[in-house]
Amino acid sequence: MYKKGFELPHFCSFHLLDQPAGREALQQYYREFALVAKKHGTPFIFCSMTYRASRDWGQLIGYSPAGLAEMNHKAFALYREIAAETDLAADATLYSGCIGPRGDAYDTHQTITASSAEDYHASQIETFKQAGAQLVTALTLNSSQEAIGIAKAAKAAKIPSVISFTLEKNARVGSVETLKQAIETVDAATNGAPAYYMINCSHPTDFGPALDHGSWTKRIRGLRANASSLDHGMLCQLGHLEEGDATQLAHQHGELAQLYSHINVLGGCCGTDHIHVDKICDAVQHLRRHRA
Repeated sequence: MYKKGFELPHFCSFHLLDQPAGREALQQYYREFALVAKKHGTPFIFCSMTYRASRDWGQLIGYSPAGLAEMNHKAFALYREIAAETDLAADATLYSGCIGPRGDAYDTHQTITASSAEDYHASQIETFKQAGAQLVTALTLNSSQEAIGIAKAAKAAKIPSVISFTLEKNARVGSVETLKQAIETVDAATNGAPAYYMINCSHPTDFGPALDHGSWTKRIRGLRANASSLDHGMLCQLGHLEEGDATQLAHQHGELAQLYSHINVLGGCCGTDHIHVDKICDAVQHLRRHRA
């Protein structure tokens, strides 16, 4: 949107697959990240551009359920093309269906029950499975209830789930639960169904204080941080891209890697691109090489 000038209604990006220029831009975008994995010799997860490709959001931009399913399938077809083109190792490449919240991820007043979330997200999860996804990743969740519903729907579909929470400036999920409470609530309600948890759409200076050295943090395996420490609501209103300091962000990830060596899924969220992730890989691998 900011760098290439594409219109993203309601922050939907999957519709670009039906535009030649849009598809080309998406190929370039994912190719650059795949090449970062090749450069560093790491496995790679294609996390699909389907954050808004669920029923309610799709309807807002004119997609029927059948049309949404088609777009979900097209996304995975694109990733397989890029994996082949960049010669990613098949046994070190995963395809994840990305799920976004049913409502606004930053509306802390939104309420949703676990059962309604399970019912709502089940159809997209089933589409992911049919498209060949090996896991599903739910991003920017601000409710443990919605997370429970997604984890249960994925378990029913027999596909692993990843639950990623976003934190407010007070280091809480939806301004109510601590991260520890949210993770323990989901695990208790689902018998530990999620494969692991992540944090995304938050900056290390904000989510760092939510972590400690309790055993619960072992359930967190991934980080997808924002480039900027600005409030994520403000980031949506700036009208320009806030890319922060990629070198500083990488250093912060190095410090986190030193404290939490089990975290091994790294990427980026708002304001980041392949340059940020490349530097993060450099910092984390450098630290772990010297520790070994």
